[in-house]
Amino acid sequence: MTAIRGVAFLALVLVIGPVTGLTHINHLNNEIIDNITDTWRFINAHDEEDFSYNVLNMMKDINKRLDLEEQQSKGIGTVISLFGQQMKRDTRLELKLNEMSNLLNRLEASHSTMKSYLHYYESVDVSTIEDFARYCVSHDPEALIGLLERIHLLVTKKESLLGWSILGLILQNIKDEHPDLCELQMSQHQLIYDMYNTISLAEIKGYAMMQFSWMLLRIYGKGNFTQEASLTRQRYGQRTNQTAAAARAALSLAKRDLHRCDPEVHKEGVTYEMVKRLLQGYIENEVDLNSDGTCRENCAYYTVAENKGCFKDQFCSKQKACKGRIIDCTFVESDMWVCQPNSWYDHRRYQWIKYESGRTLGHADTCSGITTKVDSWWRWNLLHCSYCFCLCEEDVHDNGTQRFFSLVEALADFDRNKVVTGIRLVKHGRVFHLQVSEGTLGERGSVTPGSWVELKSKFDPEDYEVTEGVDFHTLTYEKRAIDLDELESPSGHVMTGARFRMIGAHLHFEIRATPFNYTTGRLSPERSLWISNDNTDGTFSPRKKLDLTSPDIPTRSNVPLPVDSIHDQYMEFTHSDMSKDAAQNTVPYIDIQPVQPLKGAALLSGAGIIHRGIPGSGGFLAAKVITYDFSHHVQAEMPSEENYHEDDTTDFVPMVN
Repeated sequence: MTAIRGVAFLALVLVIGPVTGLTHINHLNNEIIDNITDTWRFINAHDEEDFSYNVLNMMKDINKRLDLEEQQSKGIGTVISLFGQQMKRDTRLELKLNEMSNLLNRLEASHSTMKSYLHYYESVDVSTIEDFARYCVSHDPEALIGLLERIHLLVTKKESLLGWSILGLILQNIKDEHPDLCELQMSQHQLIYDMYNTISLAEIKGYAMMQFSWMLLRIYGKGNFTQEASLTRQRYGQRTNQTAAAARAALSLAKRDLHRCDPEVHKEGVTYEMVKRLLQGYIENEVDLNSDGTCRENCAYYTVAENKGCFKDQFCSKQKACKGRIIDCTFVESDMWVCQPNSWYDHRRYQWIKYESGRTLGHADTCSGITTKVDSWWRWNLLHCSYCFCLCEEDVHDNGTQRFFSLVEALADFDRNKVVTGIRLVKHGRVFHLQVSEGTLGERGSVTPGSWVELKSKFDPEDYEVTEGVDFHTLTYEKRAIDLDELESPSGHVMTGARFRMIGAHLHFEIRATPFNYTTGRLSPERSLWISNDNTDGTFSPRKKLDLTSPDIPTRSNVPLPVDSIHDQYMEFTHSDMSKDAAQNTVPYIDIQPVQPLKGAALLSGAGIIHRGIPGSGGFLAAKVITYDFSHHVQAEMPSEENYHEDDTTDFVPMVN
């Protein structure tokens, strides 16, 4: 269960009230309806006057606001591109998307025509404008009203033959064929939400054009049209309410999480990094594992040992000695060929090991380094000095050791109303850090993209001003577990930070949640909370371990690596498989690809640490994000004939017993 940790435990519990406030597009809808309603009031109150000036100004103002909204909208083109290029074809969906695209393009063409007529109103012939107005309110199925009704049916109607509306088909196709949306870097929820905004914007344009047309026809003396305008408003209200209901239904089923998938090419330092020299396959003769220089025991005797020297400059003189702990030794065979890298600075000790029996550890196709024959020997013809295969936990002071995780908080500048818009794992020097990107929170969930926040503290574990367990954690044989959690902010909060901390021997992930007012976009940083899942081995239902089975290095996988972890698990960093890789690498690798939906323009409510992998692969440790849930803001209640004013509601109410 997710726990909420604050600076102090509050005796007075605050609970989140209903999350109120319309979406940006719903709010714009109500403003435009109010504007049109006010204009009709003016027309009806000044029936004997020429009110064309007021009508033209009204429509020009509406068009400016529509154009601004359209610039900020992702548009249905993204959806059509996704399903046309990256997903398996679904004939039902393809037909509906093509029809939707055609209808929206025709509506947009009409809207562009109207804007041209507005711009050149003084010089365009009255008959031309009158003809356009009649088209907008005509009952011809190919006229504007017909376009709007057909768009509406695509969004809301579950046809008896096909059984799915277009939003339902999109969601079904996403879940079946492309559940992660990695290429677009947007969650399922965002994709559905953006499509809803696009359709709603088209509806608003159509409604404004129809009302404008009734006003023009009245100006030209073709009738009163008060009742027609009222019926148009009522039908528009029915359509928008039904569209909102269909969108809420789809949004409630759409996943809000997002992570990165495998890149086309894995590249160290660009798409991934590695923990190095934590547990690594290491060949050592038992004579060098004890201070007496004897061979009385066997390899299995040395469960924890150290290098005590180099007997007669044997193979030990040709390799870099393990200066840390030597763990879990075992005897494989007496004699072998060993391929070593050319450079002592290579993170691998061996490219492969091939025993005389033919057994091979690693891939022994070729050797780009140095091949050495290594043979065990008899001492005084009584004792066999065997070469053991062990694990080396390298000394932490060795520069090749890279197994440190920063415990320093990664925060957005919430005092300047900035929120987290992305997250990634990065390596600076020998230390892995959490890093966040930030953006400025605006009204109704809008976010202005910013940049990646500079690491608060860049350090090396050897620096005197940093402390083990406070500033950083060192992975060791005993303390190499990391918790796999997916954390979300409470309702009415957004994500403003992330950090690692230690719980026992586990590296543990947390997020910072900050309450905000959805309508105004104002943060309340003084009420921020740290969110975590403080589940330990001592609880009634302890975490489940995610085991890595015979793990090869993940860059060798010839299939995509899906998320195989779930919330409330943990895993341990370990060595790659002995047979597949001579245990030369620490797995999982660290995925350092940024997870930043919509290039930093999306509102986030949570994040997590996950594992991507399959049986037989070490996989990748990676970050994920959870996008904000807009479903409870999708409302289309039509304002009354009186001007609509949305309340500036507060997000918090005290608990009432």
